[in-house]
Amino acid sequence: ERSHLGSIPCLMTGKHHKWHKEWSRDGSFLVHTSGLRLEVIEGDGFTDIETDDASLAIFQARETSRGVPVHDLAARVQRLVREGAEWHQRNP
Repeated sequence: ERSHLGSIPCLMTGKHHKWHKEWSRDGSFLVHTSGLRLEVIEGDGFTDIETDDASLAIFQARETSRGVPVHDLAARVQRLVREGAEWHQRNP
């Protein structure tokens, strides 16, 4: 199952100033070092970014093993989706 998350433009700065180094591309997917994979779906004048359950499970396992509380995971995924959208715009 896929979750529609959309693309949200954002300029990531501050403590996340090297955020772009944690992203790469694998075909139509943006891949974060945390295990989160975002699929880029180009439309007619728009771009959707979606993630799948398997990717979220990997991300959740990694983050909780690092001591991140479960209630913080949603905010972290949202931040990574914003980062992924910006990384995609900068690295077409």
